[in-house]
Amino acid sequence: MRYLGYFVTSPKNEYPEGEIKSTQMVVYDYPIVGAMTIVKDKTTGVEHRIFVDAYTLEKVEDKPATETEPGIWSIYEQRLKNGIDNNLRHWQKSDELAKSIEQAAVNKGVSINAAVTEENIKKLSADITKSRTDVEVDLGATVYAQITSYYCAPATAKMLTKYYNDESPHQTTIYEMMNGVAPNGVTYPNQLLYYRSSNGMNKPDSFSTDTVSFAGAMNEINNGRPFASGVPGHVRMCRGYKISGSNEYLRIGDPNPIYFCVPYWEAFGSENKRIYVRS
Repeated sequence: MRYLGYFVTSPKNEYPEGEIKSTQMVVYDYPIVGAMTIVKDKTTGVEHRIFVDAYTLEKVEDKPATETEPGIWSIYEQRLKNGIDNNLRHWQKSDELAKSIEQAAVNKGVSINAAVTEENIKKLSADITKSRTDVEVDLGATVYAQITSYYCAPATAKMLTKYYNDESPHQTTIYEMMNGVAPNGVTYPNQLLYYRSSNGMNKPDSFSTDTVSFAGAMNEINNGRPFASGVPGHVRMCRGYKISGSNEYLRIGDPNPIYFCVPYWEAFGSENKRIYVRS
């Protein structure tokens, strides 16, 4: 009860005129657990986040996510948001497929309320076909874990260097070539310094892009080119793709140590940036 009382009184002390909207336990900086309280300023209507560490009961400075920094709790917010967005997208696709089947049934004079018969299936089979064949492609590039919390870009570059050049430079060497300044991440323009340098990956025509279509990912992978796949505050390697019915996935090699260098399938739709590797 002492802990709960502190989580409630701390926000009140900082914003005495504020209204507490919610308090919940979060993993604010993996694997560290704390409480996040949302306080709304009654005058301006602005909402503030306050974090308190569950072990020390000390306030944790809130940091918003940036292009190079994950911020506080942002990985979990992003996954939650992406999960909602992707589920809605998949539900919409499923609904569209169901409606197309219903329309095909009407066109063929088949009642959707009647029992399914072999004859009716044959009537529909000519019209109901998959627009794309299910396919899975994985280039199998090696996954490395980042050795510091701000080395996701160097770790990703190391994965791609291993694939393209069969070399394994140290992540600190890559970080320095990207003009990294500890303890900060690296911007995309600075990441390209390493990709393009003759002393780095030596891929002078590599470039970053905000265009993150699934067709673009398919084109890269089909041509044997894994690439850097960015989400807000983090960058990973994409080494493959999968189409399963109406669903689209990317094969991600994530340097975040929580994944233990094990690649995973991610529903398409999370990215905001890419680096394509070009000689």
